[in-house]
Amino acid sequence: MAANEAFLELAKEAYEQSTSYFESNYRKQFEDGLRMFQSRHPQDSKYLSGNYKHRSKLFRPKTRSMIRKAESSAAIAFFSSPDFVQVDPVNTTDQIQAESSQIMKGLLQERLTKDVTWFLNVMGGLQDAMNVGLVASLQYWDYESEVVEAPMEAQMPDGTPVTVMGEQESVLRDEPCCELLPIENIKFSPAAKWYNVAETSPYLIIEMPMYVNDVEARMESGGEYQWIQHDRETILEAKVSEENTLRGSRNDDKESAEQVTSETNNFDVVQVHLNFIRVGNKDFCFYTLKDMHMLSNPVETKQMFKHCDQFRQRPVVIGFCVIETHKAIPQSPALLGKDLQTEANVVANTRLDNVLYVLNKRWVVKRGSQIDTEAIVRNVPGGVVMANNVDSDLREINWADVTSSAYAEQDRINVDYDELLGNFAQSSVMTNRKLNETVGGMRMMAQGANAVTEYTLRVFTETWLQPVLRQLMKMEQYYESDERILAIAGQKSQMFIRRGLPNVPPYMLEQELTLTVSVGMGATDPDTRFQRFMQATGAYTQLAQNAPPDLNLSEVRKELYGLAGFKDSTRFFAKPDPRFLQAQKLAQQAEDIIKKGVEEGKQKLRDREAAADSKEHTLDAKQFEIEVRGRLQDLEEQIGGAIHKAEVRDIKRDTAAQAKEKAA
Repeated sequence: MAANEAFLELAKEAYEQSTSYFESNYRKQFEDGLRMFQSRHPQDSKYLSGNYKHRSKLFRPKTRSMIRKAESSAAIAFFSSPDFVQVDPVNTTDQIQAESSQIMKGLLQERLTKDVTWFLNVMGGLQDAMNVGLVASLQYWDYESEVVEAPMEAQMPDGTPVTVMGEQESVLRDEPCCELLPIENIKFSPAAKWYNVAETSPYLIIEMPMYVNDVEARMESGGEYQWIQHDRETILEAKVSEENTLRGSRNDDKESAEQVTSETNNFDVVQVHLNFIRVGNKDFCFYTLKDMHMLSNPVETKQMFKHCDQFRQRPVVIGFCVIETHKAIPQSPALLGKDLQTEANVVANTRLDNVLYVLNKRWVVKRGSQIDTEAIVRNVPGGVVMANNVDSDLREINWADVTSSAYAEQDRINVDYDELLGNFAQSSVMTNRKLNETVGGMRMMAQGANAVTEYTLRVFTETWLQPVLRQLMKMEQYYESDERILAIAGQKSQMFIRRGLPNVPPYMLEQELTLTVSVGMGATDPDTRFQRFMQATGAYTQLAQNAPPDLNLSEVRKELYGLAGFKDSTRFFAKPDPRFLQAQKLAQQAEDIIKKGVEEGKQKLRDREAAADSKEHTLDAKQFEIEVRGRLQDLEEQIGGAIHKAEVRDIKRDTAAQAKEKAA
């Protein structure tokens, strides 16, 4: 009990501090944003004073037009593709993670389509961010069951099967929930970090209006986190008594639903708070009746919300669409254009008053004169005004007609407003006469406006959309048990066919995965996006066909599609079947073996040709040697013969000489 009292005191102190700060500094800002979205003048506008009771006080719906255009652009960017998210494995080489990513993508697609009303949440979240500057949502798993009598199979002592009636749990609801929170129902520290308010604030309080009978039913329901019992008188102490002006502005100044009472008090609304308070390095959560009584015992946040398993993580995401550094609560687009919206209203109403004065004159009537003033006020065409002295008792006041400067000023205000908030409208086209005479000029104006809109959507995606989807993915990993949903996801991922499994095993849902939303620059213009996609695909196809051996095609693909405005390109290319990869690998090995055999055969043939050439060369050399030797022998014989003849001649000559000598 002492711990509960200490936590209750902390919750009370946090609630008082945050409420006082927001009421003093931001309540009017939030009210002005909501009123301008509803095409109503702010509370301090001169048009709500008595001096303008009978003057023109129209509100030109520039703010509503800008926000509706942003919503339509978001619908095109987020929902033009049937795939809401892209889930990828952290380790791309891990086959189990790859299959787990396909299963998780199927689960999210099924849940977002049928159970979470994702379209309304995204559009409503963007509208909140553009009206008041912040969008907040609570992610939790909604599970409710009841015990019913149902037939059950049993066995007699002798083993005979019988059917008996017994108690069985019947599941009423078992689905993930993403609940948008009005800005007036969430309290946090004004000193929280601007980039992550929900996790860096030391406390976070969510006001949850509940009917009295629902609170009592929760107290009686039991369960792991059963609420503490209180009598009805204690519960009614948390009834909403003070008027919330911000909630009144949201409801067009109508009576708040929380203040409606009933005779039996069953349907009276009381304020229940869900409190997140950090003590040391641990974050605790618990319920209270406003800031008066404890409804549940404090437990760690990761114990009550099991998908919040990271340090300081809470099941609440707070995002924005306008970046203002070091400010926990940035201005909304509606407030960024507040002064220009006010000037547009002033110019339009002043011009309309002037037109009315020109068409319906004012009159000066002498005090005390006998003139039918009611007939002058009615100013009925063809009517008669009775007067005793028309020349001296009645005088008409003339007004100059509206000049073109009033319309020129209106056009310039429209251009400034559209340029600031990226609202490409017909007023911008009409004003830029030189540009709108050409198709290229129109495209230039549209591109500038679309760039601002796409930037706004990108900030919204990074700060709220993706964090919410990551929490939904975590909830699917921890809580999903619907066999029908799991079977659909398994079939979509083709896991049943490849592995032959009857259902999705738990380990397939517990893998570490990454989630992204496939929204890039250029997403708000379908024609431009299609052209960029075709250009990137054509360029990649040409490069893939004629790529040099050292070109990294995966990195080239990322760069090409990134330049085309697509954040992730892997979803455009199917991951090949492992059996196909194995067959491709075997085919490549066979092709390498064939190439090697062909090369070896060619080399042997070359060797044989070289050997034959060498042998032929040897034979030719031997033949040449024989011929040379024959020639040498012939030459030697000829030389020998010549020498013999010479010797014979010499002998004959010597003999003749000797004979002569003897004869002498």
